[in-house]
Formats: sequence, structure tokens, C-alpha cells
Amino acid sequence: MIGYFNEKGNEYTITKYELKRPMFNYMWNSKILSAVNHFGGGTDAYANMTSAYIGEAGKERAQLIANGNRYFFVKDLSTGKVWNPGWYPVREELDEYSCTNGLGYTKITGEKDGISVELTASVSKDEPAEIWKVTVLNNSEDKRIIDIYPFMEFSLEGFASNTDYNCWVKASYHNDEKMIYVKNSDHQRPHDYYNGFIAVNREILSYDTSKNKFFGRYGNVSCPDAIKKDKLNNSNASCERMVGALQCRAELSAGEKIEFCVTLGSACSEDDAKRAVKKILCEKNLKEHFNALYEEKELFDFCKINTPDKKINDFTNYWLKQQVQLCAEVGRGAGKGFRDQLQDSWGIAAFNGELAKKKIYETLQQIYHSGRCIRGWLPLKDRNMSDGPTWVAPTVNAYLKETGDYNFLWEKVSYLDGGEDTVWEHILTTTRYCANDLGEHGLVKAHDGDWNDSLSGMGKDGKGESVWSTIALYNALINVAEIAKKILKNDEIHKEMLDYAEKMKKAVNENGWDGDRYLAGYTDSGEKVGSSENKEGAIYLNSQIWAVMTGIADEERTKVCMASVEKYLETKYGALTLYPPYTSYRPEIGRLTGFAAGIWENGTPYCHGCSFKAIADCTIGDGDDAYETIKKIMPDNENNPSEHSGAEPYALTNMYYGPANKREGETSFSWITGPAGWVYRAITEYIMGFHPEYDGITVDPCVPKGWKNVSMTRRFRGDIYRLEIVNDNNKSKGIGKLYVDGIETENKKIKLFSDGKEHHIKVILED
Repeated sequence: MIGYFNEKGNEYTITKYELKRPMFNYMWNSKILSAVNHFGGGTDAYANMTSAYIGEAGKERAQLIANGNRYFFVKDLSTGKVWNPGWYPVREELDEYSCTNGLGYTKITGEKDGISVELTASVSKDEPAEIWKVTVLNNSEDKRIIDIYPFMEFSLEGFASNTDYNCWVKASYHNDEKMIYVKNSDHQRPHDYYNGFIAVNREILSYDTSKNKFFGRYGNVSCPDAIKKDKLNNSNASCERMVGALQCRAELSAGEKIEFCVTLGSACSEDDAKRAVKKILCEKNLKEHFNALYEEKELFDFCKINTPDKKINDFTNYWLKQQVQLCAEVGRGAGKGFRDQLQDSWGIAAFNGELAKKKIYETLQQIYHSGRCIRGWLPLKDRNMSDGPTWVAPTVNAYLKETGDYNFLWEKVSYLDGGEDTVWEHILTTTRYCANDLGEHGLVKAHDGDWNDSLSGMGKDGKGESVWSTIALYNALINVAEIAKKILKNDEIHKEMLDYAEKMKKAVNENGWDGDRYLAGYTDSGEKVGSSENKEGAIYLNSQIWAVMTGIADEERTKVCMASVEKYLETKYGALTLYPPYTSYRPEIGRLTGFAAGIWENGTPYCHGCSFKAIADCTIGDGDDAYETIKKIMPDNENNPSEHSGAEPYALTNMYYGPANKREGETSFSWITGPAGWVYRAITEYIMGFHPEYDGITVDPCVPKGWKNVSMTRRFRGDIYRLEIVNDNNKSKGIGKLYVDGIETENKKIKLFSDGKEHHIKVILED
């Protein structure tokens, strides 16, 4: 174990500093994204987005921190020792260490020779800035003099320029604000937030802004030359790489404690930086900021579960919500993906309908008049992914069921190539486009890929087809038909969509079935992909589980294809994307065939696909398998502890390296990835069985047989529902008796109360 969750579940404390890889926590507002690892640094795996300003127009980002270098150095003047509260980068052994990650903050505490330093990291409520509280405590019996050096290396990049970075940059020190200000004046910058600052609310003995002066010409971050001296160099850098290093001194009697705060961030001008520093470091504002930091936000109280598995509880009640909220607000990598934003909106609709609506609206603007959808934006990625249209209707429908905001269908949304129309017309346009974009087998054309981006060659010439996209389209058509019938009372469109759906179902079962599995698709030349005829990539996970989830597979084929998943794809780390992995590049299939075996989509337990599988398990009534599927991909699980995987124990990862890879079971990064929303839905909707409907809820749990008593508190349309599941008979599924406010009912669908009160639902599972 590398640490533990607190009793409530909203904090995780890491107790070891030498781990497989840095463990991250994220904090953000609408203007800044901050990654803080368990050392206090900020290197991450998301396109150098560490402390990146997110432009007001949502178009640009400015990188603030270079090389992850944001650390606090401590120098003990009585011994001359230099160390870090987070151990790295000096790597001086600590007497005590802990890193507590909370929901929007991180506390790092290190103690050396009787001096304890605690760092509390957070971000401003409304400025593109981090706020760090530094607490220094003298636990020794002697008076001690300690120097603390807040330090960061500035980046100020994130845009293309045809001139050298050093041509444009310079730094200055402002004593009144105790602030270093650095500026990139490149005339090609897309906005003004390519300037940075670092400031403290304590007297400064000296400072440095030149990286060369601070590190020393041949020095490095683990042992800056300037810290060896009595004072820093007071350098003002120009046309070189810049840092912000400040020397603050604390003279502490035995048992004495001092606190001060550091802020660092982006600014559009020197005056803006001064304004922000004055505002942030105001004593009253700091007090309010840190008080608010520990208040539980409403979104975490929206839905709470209680099961025999504390880790599942902690994740569902806190960390999955935090993770999907991060994905929805920030995007993935260096941009926003069409399918990614819709799936995240689908996930957060239950606990943040306002944000879900905003993200759906933003995504619908990335659709052409024809109905074709792009891969992503920020920056624009105009690739024709066959799955794009299939996510629109299910996501909007989930939002409608959750919120009852049916007027959203009539709000006007622009198209990517100009003009505008209603949300409903966007749904129809994308769905009809996809339903008519078929190949010779009657399946949806693959184009540049489906959900699996790396099937990038299967349909590049416009002939290849995707079985999975066809299944996903079937699901979208059913959703459009439901909206048409139950909300709009439009029988014509309802029938049109069901006719299309039947056509898709027939095509998948006639031309997508391969004896004991569903194909992934066909290449442009008509070669099968994901077939028993293939030596490599003979079976793909997604086609099997989506055929089950959507009901395209009949009862017999459900048994057969799920048995194939168990036989070929299941591992102790989760179900593989495909098997066997490819070992040589096949351009007619796509780039995944060129990946090393056991990485990304080429034969890994890809957590996104495994989250789909958990829902498929519930669909067939197997609560035990659904639970096992989720447990396998949970970080720090019994089969794959964080000591081996390198996964943060409080955040889902994208994938684990597969059995064909020498790094089997390890991971490279986590947090900003799609499984969070799907696992949240798998647990709250499918295992707990709380399904929102237009005019109420349907209760249909599918729990592990060993879970005797399970409960959930869920807000829905202004009412509070307290769901209790009694399972004395070791069942997974099957309602014997159902009580609503003590009155037995035979209908699993419960109509809306709309009275703002609490209502108790009791489910007794029986044969």
C-alpha cells in the first residue's frame, strides 16, 4: 500500500515518496488547469497542459510551467542542509512525509531534523493562478533559522512562432508586490496571457529570474548553485530561459510556527499581474479561500451510495465525479474531442446538468450541415470518424431524462460551416447522415475510424465498414425514436427511426456475425477485421459488448459472444481491446497494428472498453461479473496494486499495458480519460438500478450476489430518493417486492412526485 483513504473517502494520503511514477492531483477553474504531483512538481502527460491558461474564447492555451519545475526548497542555516518537503528534486531523505490529495487541493508535509514544512496547493476561484500556503513549524528544542525558496521555471509557450523564444522574453522584480513578473511579447501570440508571475506575502531577502544564474551554468534543478550562497543573485533575465525564485527567511523559536502564501499564475499585463497578486494575497481573501476549500460542494452530495465495498463507495461518491467533471470542463490532451465531450456530458448529466447542457451545446456546434461530425477541436481535427453521429442522440436523451429540460430541443445551435438550426434538427441531421452512409454489407462506413481511433486505415478509401459504429447507430436510432414518440408525439419520425434501426440490426446480424463473435468490420478491399480467419486481431471487445448492451444480439448470440470475451479477452487486469495483438504494421487496418503489442488499442485492458463491459454484464443480469469487471480496472486493486501499476489510487487510468507487453499491468497516466463517466453510470444506473426516465424513474438493480444490504441517496428533479436494496437470497437481479414510501407496488417504474420531499424505495431481490 502506498497510502489510504480517509474515513469519509474524500481524501487520499500517500505515505511514500519513492513511487513508480509521480502521483497527480488536479485543480482548476475556468482559466487555469493545475497538475500537482506528490513532490509538488507539475509534470504531466497531457500535452504540457500543466498550469495552462484556458483562453476566454475557449480557443487557446498558454503553458505556464516548464519541465514540471515548481518546487519549494528548504535550507537549514544551522546545518547547511537543503531539502524539499516533497523529497524531490533534491532527494534528501526525510524523517516524515505525507501527501494528502483532496478534491481541489493537495497537502504535502515533509519533516527534516525537527523542522516541518507543509505545503497546501490550490487554485484561485476566478484568477488564472495557483495559491500555495506554506506552514513552517519548529519541532525542535532550539531556535532555528530556515530559508524557504518558492521556485518555478516559466514556459510562456503554447503557440506556433517563426522566431526564437528568447527573442521576446524578459523578467522584472517588483518589490512593492513581492513579485517577479515575466513577459513574452511575441507579436504572433494569439492572446495576451503569455506572461507569468510569482509573488509572496512575506518579506523577500533576494530573488532570481535567470535560469542560468539560479541553477548555475552547468547546474540543474536538483542542486541549484544559487541556494548554496547566502543570497540569490537578484538577476533580471532577458532573452533567456526564466525562473521565479524567491528567498524567504523564518526565524523560529522552539515550537514556533509561521505561515505565508505564494501565488503564481498567468496575466495579460504587468498591471493585471499586480492587480491579481494584491487581490489573491489579501488576508481577508486568503481566509475565505482556504475556508471554502474544505467545504463539500453540492455536486458531491447529489448522489451517495453505501455498499460493502468502501473503495467503490469512495470512488462513486467523490472521485469519479471529480474526474468526469475535469474531463468535461478541460477536455482531453491538447484539445476537445467530439465523442469525448458527449460521453463526459452523458456522465455528468446526473450531477451537473448545467455543465452537461453547456458541453452538449458546444459540441453540437462542431457538426456540418450534412450531418458529418469532426474528430475534435481546440485545435480543429477535421477527421471523419464514423462514430461521431452515434453519440449525439443518446447524450441529449440522457440529459432530457435527467433534467426534464425538453425546451432544449428547440434551442438554436450553429453549424460548423455556417447557419443554425435547433438541437432536434442537429440530432436528426447527424442520425440520418449516418444511417445513409453505408457500405456494400449494409454497415456504416468506417472512414477515418470509429470509437477506436486507431482503426484508421479500415475505411480510408471510403469503402470499409465498421460493425461497432453500426451497433452504436442502432442505439442512437432507438434513442431518437424514443424522443420522437414520448416527447414530441411524432409518429412519422418514430417509425422512420425504427425502420432504420431494424435495417441496422439485420445488417449486423447477417454480415457482422462470425460464428462465435461479431466482427470489428471490413477493410476497403472487403477483408474481415476481427474474424476467426485472422491470425492477429481475431476478436475485438467492443463489438461483442455493444451488441449485448443494445440488444442487437439475441439470447443465444449473447451467450456465445460473451463466452468468447471470457475465453479470448479476459485477463486479471480487465478485458483486452483485441486478441491476439498485432505484431506488424497493416496500413489497410490502421495505426494500431503498428503499435507495440500490448499498448493502447493493440491488446490492452483499455479501461473505457471495460467500463462498457460492466454495463453489458448488468444487461445480462450478472452482477458478480459487473463488479469484477469494475474491480479489475480500479487503481490500486488486489490484482494490480499501485506499487506495480503506477496508477493513482484515486483516479481511473486510460489503460494498463497488456500481457503481450513487458510492462504488463503498468500504466503511464490517468485522470483525463473517458472511463470515469461510464463507470459512474455503470455503478449508479446499472448496478444500483436507478434509471432516470422522462416522467419518473425505473428501478432495476443488478448487484453482486454477496451484497446483502445496499443503499443510495439520489436527488432527481428536485426530490430526494433513498433507495434500499435487500438481498438476503444472494441474488443479482430480480425484484421480488418493491415498496415506495412503505406501499408495495408491482411496477418497476415510479412516477415523479415533484414535491421536493424525500421518498423511500425498498427493493427486495427474489427469484
